[in-house]
Formats: sequence, structure tokens, C-alpha cells
Amino acid sequence: MNFIKNTSLLILLFISFNVFSQEIDTVGSLNEEINTENYIDEESLIIELQNESLKSYINITEDMLSYVNILRDKDSLVYNLCVLKGDNKVVPLIETGSLIELDRKFDLIFHPNTDIIMYVREMILNENQAWDYIYERIFDENGLTRMFIRHYSTFNSACAAVAFELSEYFFDESGEVIKKTYEIFDGEHNPLNIDNCWMDREDYVKEKSFSELNSRYNFSLEDIKRSNISEENKENKETKIEEIEQEQE
Repeated sequence: MNFIKNTSLLILLFISFNVFSQEIDTVGSLNEEINTENYIDEESLIIELQNESLKSYINITEDMLSYVNILRDKDSLVYNLCVLKGDNKVVPLIETGSLIELDRKFDLIFHPNTDIIMYVREMILNENQAWDYIYERIFDENGLTRMFIRHYSTFNSACAAVAFELSEYFFDESGEVIKKTYEIFDGEHNPLNIDNCWMDREDYVKEKSFSELNSRYNFSLEDIKRSNISEENKENKETKIEEIEQEQE
């Protein structure tokens, strides 16, 4: 009887040790631990806008994103930073650097003619030097998050040669999600059915403010601010902004 009790105790200790010794990767797959019977894929959910009075608020946010996309297309007023492998410090991106040295890359854009961050794009580099995960954030002039965008692409979806996911979260001034869109499509932008695809599910944070994001990465904003508002560059930057605003009209 004592032998059976001792054996049971050893088995219990072994199971407990294995359960608590497993580490969770912050940007790793969660699919292995999914109970498919009761699983709800929150990433692919769509949330319709319930309060029509907030429609103009969302329209303004979409205009901000359009402005950002024009700047990115023109590669104008976009500040590039990165984190190198084996380090956790955000530093200016050196164009001649090899992608293999990068852990992640950031694009930052300021609100027009201010030193307030409007947009941060974070690209996480995988082992094949491809941008598997991309997170975009739009902030208002008070530093509050108005929009969070998640991009994910994989060659291992089993439903297409390459599959892409796009989720867009819209937040109100209290930081609550008021609308969410979701798309999944192939390389030709043909829609796919998420039920037929295997898509990775990682841990990630939708920060409610730029301060919350900056507490994680501590961007070297002082140097960026100086170059952004210096008298030497200010006139040229303002001219570019005016040209872009005229194109939007």
C-alpha cells in the first residue's frame, strides 16, 4: 500500500513539474493548445459598429490612415528604427544593414507640424527574413489609440500557396473596441474561408496609448523630434505636407 502511495505521489509530482516548466513564447503559436471542440477564433470575428454617432469618428481615423499610407508610399516623413537580434534597444535603422541582423523594424510618423507620434508600424522578422507579423497603430494628438491593424501571412495555411490575414480594430476615446473588420485572402487577393485554413495565433498587445507602447520599447524620440522640427527641415516638410493634402482633396 505504501509503495502504491509513493508511486502515485511521484507521478503527480512529475506531471506538476512538466506543466509548470513549460514557457510561453510571446510571439509563438497558440494553435497547439487549442481545444478545437469549444474553440472560438476571436481573431476572425467581425464586430459591427453599434453606435452610428461614432461613424464620423471612424471616418476621421480612416482619413488618418490614408494620410499615413500616402506618406509611406512616398517614403516621406517616415522615420525608421529597429531592434537588432540579441538586443532590446531601439536604434535608428541603418539602410546598409543586413535583414538577418534585425529582430524587428519600426516606421514612425508624426502628426503634421508637431512632435507628437501619429503612427507606429512594427514588423517582426521571422527566421526566413520575411515579415510574418505586422502591427500598425494610429494615435490621436492626445496619444490615445484610435486604430490597431494586424497583418499576418503564411505559406503553411494548407488552403492557399500563401494566405494573408488583415484585422482592423477601431477604438473609442475610452479605449473600447467599437468596430472590427477581418479579411483572409490569397496572393491574388481572392477571399479564403478561415475554416479551411490553418493560421497561426500569437500573443500580442493592442496598446491603448502611445505611452503604453513606448513603455515597452523606449523609442529614442528626442533625436527624431529634433530632426522633425528643426528650422532647417521644417519648411521642406511643411511643403511636402501641403502637397500631400492637396492630392487628397
